[in-house]
Amino acid sequence: MRRSIWAIAFVVSAVSAAPAVARDARFRIDVPAGDLTDALATLSSQTGASIGIAVHSRGIESSAVRGRHSVADALAMMLATTPFAAERIGPTIWRLIPRQPPIDRDAPSIRPLADIIVTARKIPEALSRIATPIAVYVPRAVARARGSTGIHDVAATIEGLSVTNLGPGRDRPFIRGIADSPFNGFSQSTVSVNIDDARVTYDAPEPGLRLVDIARVEVLKGPQGPLYGTGALGGVYRIVTNRPVPGSFDSVATMGFEQIADGGVGADASGMINVPVFAARAALRFVGYVHAESGWVKNATATDKVNDTRILGARAAFRIIPATGWTVDVGATRQRIDVRDSQYVDIDADDLTRSNRLPEPSSTKFSLVSATVAGPIGAQRLTLATSHAWQDSSETYDLTPMASALGFASGRTYVDSRRHRVFDQEVRVESAEGHHFAWTAGASYLAATTVAVGTLRDENRRALPFSFALHRAATEAALFADGSLEILPRMRAGLGGRLFRATTNDERREEIDVAVTARARIGITPSASLTYSLAEDRIVYIRFGTAFRPGGLDPTNITTARYDSDEIRSIDVGSRVSLDRGRLSLSGGGFRSSWFNVQSDYLLEDGLVGTRNAGDALIVGFEGAVEWRPGDWSLRAWATAQRARLEKAPEGVDLPADRRLPIVPDLSAKLEVDRTVTIADRRITFTLGGAYRGHSRLSFDPGLDRAMGGYAIFHADAFTTVEGLGVHLGVSNLSNNRADSFAFGNPFRIRTERQYTPLQPRTINLSLASHF
Repeated sequence: MRRSIWAIAFVVSAVSAAPAVARDARFRIDVPAGDLTDALATLSSQTGASIGIAVHSRGIESSAVRGRHSVADALAMMLATTPFAAERIGPTIWRLIPRQPPIDRDAPSIRPLADIIVTARKIPEALSRIATPIAVYVPRAVARARGSTGIHDVAATIEGLSVTNLGPGRDRPFIRGIADSPFNGFSQSTVSVNIDDARVTYDAPEPGLRLVDIARVEVLKGPQGPLYGTGALGGVYRIVTNRPVPGSFDSVATMGFEQIADGGVGADASGMINVPVFAARAALRFVGYVHAESGWVKNATATDKVNDTRILGARAAFRIIPATGWTVDVGATRQRIDVRDSQYVDIDADDLTRSNRLPEPSSTKFSLVSATVAGPIGAQRLTLATSHAWQDSSETYDLTPMASALGFASGRTYVDSRRHRVFDQEVRVESAEGHHFAWTAGASYLAATTVAVGTLRDENRRALPFSFALHRAATEAALFADGSLEILPRMRAGLGGRLFRATTNDERREEIDVAVTARARIGITPSASLTYSLAEDRIVYIRFGTAFRPGGLDPTNITTARYDSDEIRSIDVGSRVSLDRGRLSLSGGGFRSSWFNVQSDYLLEDGLVGTRNAGDALIVGFEGAVEWRPGDWSLRAWATAQRARLEKAPEGVDLPADRRLPIVPDLSAKLEVDRTVTIADRRITFTLGGAYRGHSRLSFDPGLDRAMGGYAIFHADAFTTVEGLGVHLGVSNLSNNRADSFAFGNPFRIRTERQYTPLQPRTINLSLASHF
């Protein structure tokens, strides 16, 4: 812990040493006169503002803007000779609209909910008008003050997103009930994890990425095969980072401390520096963070808590604007997670002390390098993106009860080491914004390799003559297109598709048995949608989506020695509505997904993991979300009700009615209320929230169909600013609930004991954030 505190202090001091300059929202801007669409893209690149275009702007001349200006002033000068004006719909979000008559300044003011420009569908779109189920997590002031959050924080905010709880760097996300297995086997993940334009996982867990200095997280729900390729059966989890801003120097530092009941003191810190270079034509952005979390689970013979966690990460990005409308982005990310021991217990979820066992540490290392070039080609926009991601992990398990089953009674621990590599390349063209026919089309290539090695060790940590090894190489080459056309007034029809060729080459070795197979599959994954606009801010839609996942090697299958590909087809009916002059936002809808030939990782009798086809599944459900901001208080709520069941065995035989898909609950909901008050001339925002996670099951496999969930958890927060310093005080798990969040921890002991992962006990957090 002492080393972590010193590392935190170093991060803060490095950022604090930067020159202290006032944050005046003025930028160095250099945009020449020219095509309005290109000029707006350059302005966005130089200031970091999001500018949505709801009109046809290509071919219209804009005025030049040079010097130091706010975004509002720059837009006013740029649009002075055009028939358009800029409307502000968020702190850094604008949209282009036709000029309106002068505003009646005596009219009562309102606080509309800010729309968000999202790019998950590979074209800029306003969230309120997207004809697909999507949710967006935008860090609020509390999250920015905390500095560092993760996927579990996103899941607590967004309906339909579920995550296992093995620990950071080992968790698997699932969207809308499309869950195949809680075990980290070798089937391709059902959720595509992306950072900006880079796909970073194939069959690896979500790497436990800390959400530091990000713009938002976009969660596309339902099968996304046409745009994201094989494996995106459940949807897409996309992290959008803050890009370098060439027009302004900026720096931020955060520092926080937490006290965990039944645990100890933890701390975290993060820092960001944005440095413009070459006037307003380039910038560098550096981000660093460290997170030290105290454990709360105790081993029977230990005197301290065993599951301490340390996370250290950094990100560097460079942006250059070589010409009007063009950007070149190059970046690198590095993160390391070290967990001292596992976080499950074996008596019941209320008892945070487990029976004596050998230490089970884990570590995850994640690296990413990426480059993106984007700019106008005539009336269209070209994007070229390439990336390479590395993820290495090591997990140690106490296998004492199962050592004899592996043929070595002296075995004590099993070390599972894996190396994942993903290379992603894409080139695409998209139509001009604001056009009646909006489209994107392109080509992509993905290559993923996985190397897994299992080692058995005795009580002296010596390797025993047991070997497990797997090597997989998978590729996907594809052509894709997606677009929508206004076919009638207020009605748009969308159509998309992906023509792909996917190959897998597997080699698996257990003791002396070797199997190699290579198989290629050519296929098409289509999508279609129909949208009707009841008004500018009220739409209803119906969407059909598909996705495909290639098969692989399964030596335990004595008939074919492999598992086959699976696919999913889904129908969504939904709506997005804005009422009360923009202060009330409603969204929701129903969905039905048919999942054929479900691939599922499962535990063998010896504790190792295999993959098989489990049968056919059906997922039906409804979800809804509401946000209301009538004044100095606001309300946010969401709920999901779904039924995710395995209905048919691989042979087509009907299964019992309650063969639940793993992890995902039938019912989940959340309610959160903010209230801003003035105390001693200080504006303070108080937040009180609660969430309910319904009952779920660990697995549909015989002997592992164990219940978990069925609990409510509450939190409270207070946030204010003091002389530009953001101050946050929060308490999570107010009632100190110790319900079982995940009924699994060790694959070699799960068949001989019950396992529980208690919720993190009540935690008090104090965080500070400041701009310099």
